[in-house]
Amino acid sequence: MGKFIDTQRRDTVEGVTSFQRSLIDHNLYTFNTQGKGTKVTYYNINKDKSMLDAGSRLAYTDIGEESPIRFNKIKDLYIYQMNRLEVNLEAGEFGMEGNELSGDSYILPVDGLIPTDGDFFTIDYSKQTWLYQVRDASMSSLNDSNQVWKISWVLDRTTHQDILKNVVEEFQYIEPTEGTNTKRIIQSTKYELAKKIDTINESLRLYFKDLFYSDLIQSFTYKWYNEYRMYDPYAIEFIIKNNLLNGKGDSYMFIDHIKKPPATFGVSYSRSCFRAFELCDKYKLRKYSFQAQANAITDPTTIFATRYDTYFELCYDIIHEPNGPMNPRPIIPIMDEGFVEKILEDSYYDPLVEEYSSYLNIVIKFFNHHDISEKDLHFLDHIDFTPQESLFYNIIFVIYVLDYYTNKLLN
Repeated sequence: MGKFIDTQRRDTVEGVTSFQRSLIDHNLYTFNTQGKGTKVTYYNINKDKSMLDAGSRLAYTDIGEESPIRFNKIKDLYIYQMNRLEVNLEAGEFGMEGNELSGDSYILPVDGLIPTDGDFFTIDYSKQTWLYQVRDASMSSLNDSNQVWKISWVLDRTTHQDILKNVVEEFQYIEPTEGTNTKRIIQSTKYELAKKIDTINESLRLYFKDLFYSDLIQSFTYKWYNEYRMYDPYAIEFIIKNNLLNGKGDSYMFIDHIKKPPATFGVSYSRSCFRAFELCDKYKLRKYSFQAQANAITDPTTIFATRYDTYFELCYDIIHEPNGPMNPRPIIPIMDEGFVEKILEDSYYDPLVEEYSSYLNIVIKFFNHHDISEKDLHFLDHIDFTPQESLFYNIIFVIYVLDYYTNKLLN
């Protein structure tokens, strides 16, 4: 279960969520005694790639190799009020005859889908896949003014093999994410890539917590040169602003500043490398600070004052003054100079030569506005998960970038 793609929810929720049902006060949305929808594979006519006879419309009933009609295949769409399938048998002139299996159902509005007569959908029954044809589709207003698609359908045949030959594009229906009620469809290839990215990012979140969360101060810290304990309020702000460490599968982790930032913190943050990531502006990496200095934390009102070890707070407004144990204060690189140069030049680490840095190519592509592929994800297996200062920042940056690409693919 990921931050953006909740596969467990998609597999178990077979109908409208309780929140969605509460928005629609209409008896149609009782659907059946369980309030469930029916998961279908929907075949929506692709008008751009079809040759339709607008006069006779005979082509609408034609599927198979010789058909001029092309369809977009949409997986895991929900149709509501699919009545229980019953066939009335009567004695006719030629023996027992059954009435046509037909009915009316409803589809909630979905971005990217306009149902039309001539569409098809399939439902799995036991070991068979039944194919239904949409005979009529129109927008309908319910009593509370909510809009839904009303479709009239008829059972076309008890196999779906013929229509598969007419599919030109495949899509995946996406359930609304938290904070939005927008339902949409995306290309299946994009969905599968987004799902893989989301899964990888969930692992990175867990690794980061395991490596850098300190129960002693109840926040994230790392050791510089395995000696000095560093607390970076700018990194904490970056994590909080972009909700980097809370995925759907985790118990919620509350993250906050454990030392009150100074009044000028917002201005300093806006001139840091973290802001350059949020703006996706590689030139600001050079202009903004990707280096810091450390100040010993002596504030008696913080949790640090009750700890035996001395902790240091990072500051990105570099000054040159002595400060106790780290006198004179050295420059602490948040991003390696060579890494920044590669971003600016749009050049990449060679996996054969720089294996353990090749995963950063994803960040380089991000700043240079390139898409990523499944091949890029394989380099993430090369991360050396040891608690070092460079990994502290690189994992945060990679999580942010992967969240960006997941959002881009899903939207």
